[in-house]
Amino acid sequence: MTKLLQVNTVLILVSFVLLFMLVGFIIKKRARLNKPVVAPKIMRYLVLPTALIYSFCLFVFEWSRTHTPVKVTETILIIFGISFLIQMLNHLLFSKDNILTQKETIPKLGRDIIQFTLVTISSAFVFSAIWGFDLGHLLTALGVGSFVLGLALQEPLGNLFNGIALLIAKTFEKGDWVEIGNDTGKIVDINWRSVKIVSRFNELIIIPNNALGKERIKNLSRPSKIHAELIKIGFSYKDNPKKVKKVLVKVTENLEGILKKPTPAAVTLSYENFYINYGLKFFMKDYEDQILLKDKIMTEIYDVAKENNLTIPYPIQELHIKNNDD
Repeated sequence: MTKLLQVNTVLILVSFVLLFMLVGFIIKKRARLNKPVVAPKIMRYLVLPTALIYSFCLFVFEWSRTHTPVKVTETILIIFGISFLIQMLNHLLFSKDNILTQKETIPKLGRDIIQFTLVTISSAFVFSAIWGFDLGHLLTALGVGSFVLGLALQEPLGNLFNGIALLIAKTFEKGDWVEIGNDTGKIVDINWRSVKIVSRFNELIIIPNNALGKERIKNLSRPSKIHAELIKIGFSYKDNPKKVKKVLVKVTENLEGILKKPTPAAVTLSYENFYINYGLKFFMKDYEDQILLKDKIMTEIYDVAKENNLTIPYPIQELHIKNNDD
């Protein structure tokens, strides 16, 4: 090995080791701050090793760029580099802590579609530039292949296009509380195949995008996170309705978590067989607080009813026994 080749080998190895350690330090620092590390990991474990092999091929083995191993390595290196740049742009421009708005501007599904499209287009141009492929013939082949794949992958493609439709319609976004069919929970992920929600019992529920198009969806966090709740409770016919409604509204005055505006209201709903049915409507900042606030109010109503001599009746059944004398 000549002296020049030895120098090149040392420079390449030292540069690789230093960059590998530097990127590793960045990954650890970002992980401690609970920040995304996808782009640095692509750089450390994909781009840098491939760049090392590519550098050895050119500057140590002194192979021509037309040599097949060099072309293969260059192709892989460019694709990894494109993935790294897209992940960087994704984080800088569209993530929840981006440099422009400091909040998530495009849901994960949208970013995945954009990323896939850019990688596909870039890869096509890379193959054209390095391997001399004719893009016209390639597009024709892709068109025929797409038709065949479309027939074979109807369900996955249905999930994908339903996901795109939901993304465009902005039906919901990550963090919203939703009711989908018989399931209620908080959205934690939206991807090309499904929507994932976590119920109040910390159960992960995965709903395919195809199924979403057939279900009634209720977004409990839109148009505003402020959520209204109605508690129904019965009081005796002996209790004056005006007094009952005044006491019910008073229950909400000192309870933390209930909004003062819009103002809580008590209404008479119906006259039942053995009680008058009342409703107490109140507002909270987020649907997530519903169960705890309902518990506080129901507990407080019981105490206030006793203090004000109000009766919460319970069903009474009369049993008549008839004796038949022979």
